Amino acid sequence: MQNNWSDKHTAEYATSDWIDKPSIFAETAISYFPEKGKILDLGAGQGQDSRFFAEHGYAVTSTDLEQSALDLSKSKLPHELADKVDLRQVDLRERLPFADAMFDVVYAHLSFHYFSEEVTKQLLAEVKRVLRPGGMLAFLVNTALDPEADMGIEIEPNYRQIGQTAKRFFTIEMTKEYTMGFVAKVLDNQGETYKDRAKGVHNLIRFIGTKSE
Repeated sequence: MQNNWSDKHTAEYATSDWIDKPSIFAETAISYFPEKGKILDLGAGQGQDSRFFAEHGYAVTSTDLEQSALDLSKSKLPHELADKVDLRQVDLRERLPFADAMFDVVYAHLSFHYFSEEVTKQLLAEVKRVLRPGGMLAFLVNTALDPEADMGIEIEPNYRQIGQTAKRFFTIEMTKEYTMGFVAKVLDNQGETYKDRAKGVHNLIRFIGTKSE
């Protein structure tokens, strides 16, 4: 999977007109965040949302599995934001390398939907661990209404191998189950990305909620 993502970051995404713009979801989610604090951006890619949050005064730990994405993110980081964004290589299939209750916000834009049921539950448990009580989780994930949801080979329910990539397709009910222990502020299928607009997909799953005390 790493080589596949490296190719996307260095070739396919490099020429996209949206790659340096904050995502639609980031511009929505930030209105729910505390006025200041530490944000953990999981699967940040080339870091456009991380930079957006840093520009608004947050201290951001910006992570990705793929080193080529982190290198691109570093190259795009303005000097004035260098002390506000900490770039880290992190594999979301493993225990997160951060202390308990370390972050005020955990944010994930299209990075939670690549894993088995077991790993997804493990990842959400890790998110709870690193969030302070009352901290906020915000993520955008694939929808079961996506045109790809019936493509490829089924690995397990709602999880399919499509080409080189395994993808999970979420429903609102499934998201409720995964986010037990959080109080939802937003949970709907009204999410959009610039990339998916071209495919006619306007119903990604959005979750924004606070960790129970």
